[in-house]
Amino acid sequence: MEDIRIDSLAEVPFEAVADAFLAAFADYGMTLDNESLAAMLKRRGARFDLSFAAFAGNRIVSFIINGVGEFAGQITAYDTGTGTVKEFRGRGLTDRIFNYSVSRLVEAGVERYLLEVLTHNAPAVKIYSRQGFSVVREFECYTAPNAQAVALLSAKAAAAVRVEAVSVADIERHAEFMDFAPSWQNSLESVKRNPEAFLCVMAYDGERPIGWGVSETAYGDITLLAVDRRYRRRGVGSRLLLELIKKNHIGSAKVLNIEDSEAAGPAKRFLESVGFSLSCRQYEMVRGLQ
Repeated sequence: MEDIRIDSLAEVPFEAVADAFLAAFADYGMTLDNESLAAMLKRRGARFDLSFAAFAGNRIVSFIINGVGEFAGQITAYDTGTGTVKEFRGRGLTDRIFNYSVSRLVEAGVERYLLEVLTHNAPAVKIYSRQGFSVVREFECYTAPNAQAVALLSAKAAAAVRVEAVSVADIERHAEFMDFAPSWQNSLESVKRNPEAFLCVMAYDGERPIGWGVSETAYGDITLLAVDRRYRRRGVGSRLLLELIKKNHIGSAKVLNIEDSEAAGPAKRFLESVGFSLSCRQYEMVRGLQ
């Protein structure tokens, strides 16, 4: 058996990290290229000095890429991606890297570890549970073809509502429109890490902001959508979502990580009414570090 060492990714060229990432997820149907992977990791706050890998010689064969930032009032590490290349699976490398990662994150003052995992990925859920993670929320993810969503939204949208492009800072001033706390990758902090990648729009009643939406148009990702409770069921959300989908650069739209809760019920019913269907479910899992 080859000698395996665990070390930081701080000095590893991005191309080597990308090669390992794409190789590890090659049999999962993932279609990222280096550019889209770099954008995803920037949005999720990847810190390569606090990310770690198992090396066989100079080759990365297993890894954990961590984002670090403030989330829900605590310094948090977010597992942006954990993977092992196929021929090195079943050797306990993920556990070894997690143990190494945890000790380094504690030294760096990180207070908790956060991740998301597909609910049907039983082996991964088992690994994370063994590592001390507990499920704190369940998320639902939705998708729709652009053409179908645009047709349904056009019939519901409030045509008289004025919609303008705005900054992330403008959106943040009206964060109270949200019904639930967004996941790490959908948080305003994540949007602010790479603001040029996002389209932010605001709806107005006269000069009064009454709703807003955020989309990463290159990937069809509807990141955030919120309407003032006093203006709901008037076509405002439909108008905002219509404007975002029209700017998509791909043929479908996706909405990730809608909280499975009573508070998020109106959002889910709205999405289903305009042609979105459930694509997958995820667990949000957390482990305390301090």
